[in-house]
This record gives sequence, C-alpha cells and structure tokens, in this order.
Amino acid sequence: MSKIQLLPSTVADQIAAGEVVERPSSVVKELVENALDAGATRVEVDLEQAGKRLIRVSDDGEGMGPEDLALSIKRHATSKIRRSEDLQDLRSFGFRGEALPSIASVSKFRLSSRARGSAEGAGLRTEGGEVSGPSPEGRAVGSTVEVRELFFNTPARLKFLKNDATEAGRAQSELSQLSLAHPGVAFQLRQDGRTVLDLPAAAGAERLAGLWGSSLAGAALPVDHREAGVAVQGWVAPPQLSRGNRALQWLYVNQRPVEHRGLGFQLSQAYGSLIPHGRHPVAALFVTLEPGAVDVNVHPAKREVRFRQESAVMDAIRHGVTEALRNADLFKGMDLGQAATFSSGSGEPSGSGEPSRAAWGGGGHLGLNSLSDAGPKRPAWGQGGVINIPAAGEGPGSLLDREVNSAVPSHVQASPWAMNLPQASKPDWPVPLAQLHKTYLLCQDSQGLVVVDQHAAHERVLYERHLKAWAGRAVRTQHLLLPQRMNVSPAQAVQLNQWAPQLAELGLEVQDVGGGLFFVSSLPEFLKQLQVAPLLLDLLEHPDGFSQPASGDPAEDFRREAAAQLACKAAIKANDPLTWEAMQQLMADLSACEIPWSCPHGRPPLVRISLFELEKHFLRR
Repeated sequence: MSKIQLLPSTVADQIAAGEVVERPSSVVKELVENALDAGATRVEVDLEQAGKRLIRVSDDGEGMGPEDLALSIKRHATSKIRRSEDLQDLRSFGFRGEALPSIASVSKFRLSSRARGSAEGAGLRTEGGEVSGPSPEGRAVGSTVEVRELFFNTPARLKFLKNDATEAGRAQSELSQLSLAHPGVAFQLRQDGRTVLDLPAAAGAERLAGLWGSSLAGAALPVDHREAGVAVQGWVAPPQLSRGNRALQWLYVNQRPVEHRGLGFQLSQAYGSLIPHGRHPVAALFVTLEPGAVDVNVHPAKREVRFRQESAVMDAIRHGVTEALRNADLFKGMDLGQAATFSSGSGEPSGSGEPSRAAWGGGGHLGLNSLSDAGPKRPAWGQGGVINIPAAGEGPGSLLDREVNSAVPSHVQASPWAMNLPQASKPDWPVPLAQLHKTYLLCQDSQGLVVVDQHAAHERVLYERHLKAWAGRAVRTQHLLLPQRMNVSPAQAVQLNQWAPQLAELGLEVQDVGGGLFFVSSLPEFLKQLQVAPLLLDLLEHPDGFSQPASGDPAEDFRREAAAQLACKAAIKANDPLTWEAMQQLMADLSACEIPWSCPHGRPPLVRISLFELEKHFLRR
C-alpha cells in the first residue's frame, strides 16, 4: 500500500482554514468583505462571546440564488475571476474562493440569501463537512451568514485564542478599518446584544470622527498627494498625538486594508524627529494605483501586498505625509482646564453662555491649535508705530480682538550695545515678551500666549544648521591647541574607528593612538568650549538606542544622531539668562528652521495657551 495518500476533503479544508481563519476577527473580515463585494449599502455584525459562540453578518447586497448558494461553499468557486489574466486587474476583495469553505470547515455554518429579483430566498447548513440544503426560505434581498461554535472540531486552535475582550477588540478593529474605506455604507456592530458601533453612511471626514472621535479626527491633517501614478490621500495626526503602538496606523492599498512594513516605515520617516523615539504616528492613508501595479495574491488572508515599483509607492507615502506636516503649524496646545467656579451640574463656568471647548475643538487633554492665516498680518513688534493702549472701559470687549503686538518686554535685560533686531521669516511668528525662571520665553502671537523652551528651541536651531552645513560641505571647525583625550574599551575602539569618517564630516576629528586612547583634535566651531569626550562615550555606550528615526543607512543614522547630541551639548541650557536681543535672535532663528515644532529628540519647543482658554479660565467666557 502506498505511503502517500490523498487527504479527505474535510481534513484538507481544515488545514487550509488555518491560513484564512486565524481567529474570530478573520471571519468578520472575510464575511464583511464579501458583503461589500456584493454591493451592500448596510452591513450588520453580531458577536456572542467575542465571536467564539456566534458571528452573524447580514447585508442588503445583490444576494445569491440556490445554485450559487451551493457553489459558494466549495473550494475555489468564485464569481470574481475567470482566467489567470484576471489576477492582474483585481477590483474586488475576494477572488480565491477559499473564505466560505474554510470558515464552514471549522464551524457550524449557516448561509441564507435571496437574489435581487427573486421571489424567495434559500438557505443551507454545514457541520463537520456535511451539507444540508439549499432549501427554500422567506427572507429579504441580501445575505446572512451565521458562524456558530468556531473551531468546535479543532479544539487546539480554540486554545490559542485570547480572552474575550481582546478578541472582541480585534473584530471591532477589522470592521472599523473596513468601514473607513467605505464611508457610503452603513455599519453596525453588536456584541452580546449591546451596540458598540453604529455608523450611518457619511462623508469620509465624518466617518473618521465616528471611529476616532471628534477630538482626534478634528486635529488630523489632510493628505492629498500624487506622483508617478500613485495617489496618497487620507489623514495624519499631529506629532503630539502619537501613540505607543501602531494600532491607529491604518494603511490601505486600492481601498484594501493591508499590513506592509515598508509603508509604515516611510510614514515614520516622514515624521522624522517630530516624535520621540519609541512613539508611532497616527494615520489613515489610502494609496491608489493601477490594479496591475500591485499583487494582492501573496497570502490567503490577502493582508500582504507587493508592488511592481515599490520605490515609487514608498516615495509617494513619504512625500505626501511630509507635505502635510510642513503645511501645518504644529504648535502643541495647552488646555488650562475649567475655571474655578462652576454652575451646578453644568460643567461650565457660572455665567457662561457658550459650550465648553477643548484646545483643538474636541474632548479635552492636550491638543493642537493651528495658526490662523485669515485676516491681515500684524507687523512684528517695534515696527507698528505708536501703540495706542485704550483707557479703562474703551476698546474691544474680548482679548481675541486685541492687537497681537501691543506689549513690550517687562523685565528683560537689554544689551549695552546697539544692534539690528532680526525678523522672523514666518508670518505671525511668536514675539518674545520676557524670560521666565531663566528657562522659558514668554511670547505672544495672534492666537494667544506661546511658551518656548529655550534649550529645545536652540537645540533644533543648532541641529538643522549643522546638518545643512554638512550637506553643503561647509562645516566650520576649530583645531584644538591641546587635543582632548579619551579612553575607550577595545570594542568601543573598533566602533569609534568605524564612525571616524562620519564624525570628521561633522567637524569632529578623532585619532587612534593605540591602546584604547584617542585624541580629539578638532571640533565644530560652535562646540569649541565643550568637552566632547562624554558625548562620544554616550554614543558608544548606546549605539542601538539612537533617538533619531532609522533611515536604512547606518552611516546616515549615526550622522544624524551625532548631530543631535552635538546640538544638545552646545544649546542654551536652563538657568541661562538671555538678553532681549538674544531672545529675538533665538525666535528668528527658530522661525527659519524647516521643522521648528520639535527638538531633535521629539520634544516640543513651543506650547501655546490659547486666548480662548485664558478667557475661559478667568471667567470672561
């Protein structure tokens, strides 16, 4: 008797189901995609015990007749393709003909449907490979799939499922991501009889608010970019709303939710040093390209894709997100919270006739207040002629109507030398008023009070200045009369010799004299007063903990990390007093930066307290 035998069809189906049906959320995904392929305008999903006991998906799509119903649960039976050439022009979610038979092989399965134009519907059941039906039944146009006792005949698979809360969360996430790609379709999700998601048909931005909440969606920056036949559209959140995981990175290719490390990597690259190391951007991005330029037939679950010209897609993602971030004013906002006196039970300041509002229009916590481009631009401080300060009882009744440049510095020490004050290169840039505790600059713009961390601001200025000088091969160095000495371990000596060319490009020359002893013979000009050995030792001790985003080029990553560390060491520190002219110079230099909203390590140099929040706090609203 031959040792090799054909497996029974039920066993083969269960093996194949392992690739398609990993958990209840996989079933939800496959069934909802079938409903969308059928042209549904409303999809309802019911779960019991996180889908382990029951998953029911109902839709109002085009439905099926009895003959199609029977074929739908046979492997490799599909209405989506006819020839191998059709794989080059896929425009549907499903096409492999594996989802329904795979699900039916590991559950107690029931499918009923009525085709549009048919007088009655039909239904069938399967259990353990045994099929009963199809048989006539009365129902509305559309389809309903019930999956009961998932993995009842493969108990080993059942043991690998997580707790109910985790599995229910995964199912909700799958449905949420699909619903964002189809805002014109209504979706409802019920768990154990309780409605947890109810999304009427809406526009894309409204659907995003229904999924992410009005606060996060209201702060999101629109992305709309096209290049080389690739369109990238959607939304990205400001850097201060980054997360500790990638759960809210929703990436789509031709409306299909996908998992692609390259797309996520380019998204992070676009943010660069705007977010701290270990944090992840929030984004919902739709990549659209010709169907023939992407291969979705990589894995039975259809979450992985490959691109014919991957570099073009990666560039479009990075350029689109970078463009959106550069076009936005990424001030971090500060909500002062409610004022001290409240009316009973209202949550509002007594006497207030307006509803409460968070810093960026949502539900509280730290948020974003974008600079307004509307209205005439105010002149920089000191250029507007005589400032008329209204007498008591005169002038506008709201701080929001006051001129932005109507204040002069209070207790800032003036320089004894006359000098020309630099001007900011950005419109409505914060104007310095005073230094607070020798650490923060108090500034104002048309939106309110801006508090500037002088160290973080100067760090960003030096970082960009140094990288630009390096790019132009114009780094100015200072040769040391007495070289600085440093001793390192043998392993660190090897690493330091490898990094020596990159350090030299940044103006920092090191010489190996043997025995773990190195001489630092020159420094960048702005570092000439510092001891550089501690900085180099920090780099050597933490080579894998760089704060700068990875670029894929180790030399470039090290160069940027070294520039960030150099800038940090040389920047103005807390408790350093600044003259009025120095404050003006720092703010002008910061306005000229490409990314003034973040220090090289992801901390915000500027935080705004809006006039609305100030007025609310002082019960003026």
